[in-house]
Amino acid sequence: MPVNTFIRWDYVMDILTHYGVNKSFMEAFKHTPNNEKVKLCMQNEFIRNFLEKWLDEPKFNDSLKNSPKSKETRLAANEEFKMNRLELCCKLYTKAAQFAPYNSIELALAFSNRSAVYLRLNKYQECLKDIEASLNILENSEMNEQGVHKGQLIVKLLKRKIECLMALKQFKTAKINWKNILELSKNVYKIPLEDQFIKKCKVLSDCDKNNSNDVDIIKNADETLTEDLIKKKLDTNKITLPFRSPKMELCYSEAKGRYFVASTKIEYGELLIFENPFAFVLLPEYYNSFCYNCCVPLKYYSIPCDNCCTILFCGDKCLQEARNSYHRWECKQGTSIFKCIGIAHLALRLTIETSQANSNNDQIYNLLTHIDDLKSLELYQYSLTATLLLIYLQKKTDFFEKHPNLVLDSVGNELLHHMTRLVCNGNAISTHMLSDYDSGSRTPIIDESQPRIGTAIFPTSSLLNHSCDPNIFSSNILKYVVIKASRDISEGEEITNCYGPNFLRMRVVDRQASLKNQYHFDCECNTCLDPQADDLFFKTFEGLVCLRCHNGIPATLSDLDVNETVYCGLCYVRFRTLDYKRKLLKADKTYNKGMKQLEASNVLHAIHVISKSLRLYTIILNQNNSNISKCEDSIAKCYALAGNFENCCIYLDRSSKAIENRFGKNSLEVAYELDKMTDIMIKNPDMRNDRNLIHKALKHVRRSMEIFDAKLSAWDIPYSGIENMKHKENILLQFLED
Repeated sequence: MPVNTFIRWDYVMDILTHYGVNKSFMEAFKHTPNNEKVKLCMQNEFIRNFLEKWLDEPKFNDSLKNSPKSKETRLAANEEFKMNRLELCCKLYTKAAQFAPYNSIELALAFSNRSAVYLRLNKYQECLKDIEASLNILENSEMNEQGVHKGQLIVKLLKRKIECLMALKQFKTAKINWKNILELSKNVYKIPLEDQFIKKCKVLSDCDKNNSNDVDIIKNADETLTEDLIKKKLDTNKITLPFRSPKMELCYSEAKGRYFVASTKIEYGELLIFENPFAFVLLPEYYNSFCYNCCVPLKYYSIPCDNCCTILFCGDKCLQEARNSYHRWECKQGTSIFKCIGIAHLALRLTIETSQANSNNDQIYNLLTHIDDLKSLELYQYSLTATLLLIYLQKKTDFFEKHPNLVLDSVGNELLHHMTRLVCNGNAISTHMLSDYDSGSRTPIIDESQPRIGTAIFPTSSLLNHSCDPNIFSSNILKYVVIKASRDISEGEEITNCYGPNFLRMRVVDRQASLKNQYHFDCECNTCLDPQADDLFFKTFEGLVCLRCHNGIPATLSDLDVNETVYCGLCYVRFRTLDYKRKLLKADKTYNKGMKQLEASNVLHAIHVISKSLRLYTIILNQNNSNISKCEDSIAKCYALAGNFENCCIYLDRSSKAIENRFGKNSLEVAYELDKMTDIMIKNPDMRNDRNLIHKALKHVRRSMEIFDAKLSAWDIPYSGIENMKHKENILLQFLED
């Protein structure tokens, strides 16, 4: 490979695919049994050497610890701290901690400086954790950072610790630390304390008279959703995972394989499955946003991996769990390598998990691979990726030294089969998120999403067959999957999931092609067997209107790509589809211009331009079209930013009605719209004086809570956003009392 030229993984695959196709190797590969295909690739000198050289790429060293980079990042954070940009500052100090070598002075300084940010943000628990981490390093090391005095830093941290404890009313613990700091400052480090600080701490000498105790420090610990909280709730409810409703009966047939039916009637909103993943991986773009081990959001506090600068954890418990199980084999350069290879990372994680012989492995081995349905070229590319992972384990880790009973060829075969299992059985881990705008912005109240943050294998959930109109709803609480009935399910009816192609978003021909390509079956669900209903649905929600009389015509946006003309049955006029395409393009361009104005904070101009695009869309599209509701939602966003809450609610009300028409009154899409609308309504300063408006907002809040509870809840485990909705309900009730 040329020096300093990094070859992307997709280019590596192209090169090796070209090699295989144009050499006799491909013929040998086709006739090699599936369980020996990776072995064949390993034995090929060109393939093995090429992959080994790619794994030695210097770019992968970017994920190693880097003390100079840590210092540079910390100094940049110091400048942000002076300007009181605390959110950015916190992220930079976290990044400095990630770059800092384990137990180094740089790590101590990163934690020390971040604790100052936490104190200013009144994040006292987080501040105390960073202080303890920094003190542990300082007290067990020799200081060698230029311009930093060890004693001064320790005294500063202890002063900060006492401030936190006093803010938390932990006077007894603070008193112990006060005695400690007096001894250190006077007799050890000879550093005098400021009179103002001494005066503040005088109250500690009389702390026994305070009616507080050290239990208060953890009083609010359970308010944040964590994996420990979930386990506590499961224990309280005497639940053993994986949970499966007793109303679900496992059946088998040659045509369907294993599948579930309702053994008795299941009501809308009933919990059917609650399951932890057999294995999962976080997507690289979320490494800094969620705990690598449990998927808890990392808005503020996190700790870095000891040996790589890529991964963050929510605390020491998750760090230790990850290091003791899977991350020890993925660390250092591995975290950079896995960013390049996508879902293959999960195949490696599965191999690591199944290398520990236990009865749960059968859950994975019984999942379909469809390996025999794959085309030779596709299977060759999977084999190349499995070969790369095998070489990685052999050359970059001590995996085979720690597992002397494992045979290289068998592990390669395992990697390949796990990879083909994932194609059909991989599940998304999604979460509810607000857009990450600058602190203080009003926009997050109307910018919500459910991004896929990870990919997992859930063995029980994987047994659900597909339907384009499923009767369950699947969501996630941290890394756990929650499956609930999305409507009443009759006794004997099959319980079905949706593998992606949904009749609400995709036409039958496209759904069939997608399912055939990835899952190798022809869907025979009720919606696929009724193409007329499918056609009627899309005419309703993607329908065009006549350019002359403006009434609906029997044509949709999809028809513009396959027909040269469309016909109006009322005007008896035929129009060129090219005319519709031109008008649609003009509307799209106008909308994009308006959104650029919004991004540039030119709110009033954005309202004018997006309103123009709305008028252009209505000339060619019916009122139920998603482009119409998209414009109305964006105009609502503009009005919210302009402080015009009345107009904002008018446009949100329009877009929410269109969403309800398409997705149903009990859909999560409707719940998000109602949640969004009540955020805006509460911001309206005129709301307190209008009891009808308060009652309307209260109705919306409670309706959204009902939908969220029916779709997302499991026992008394809090789901994302519930605290915010309860808070809004309390505000509105207070408005009524006032």
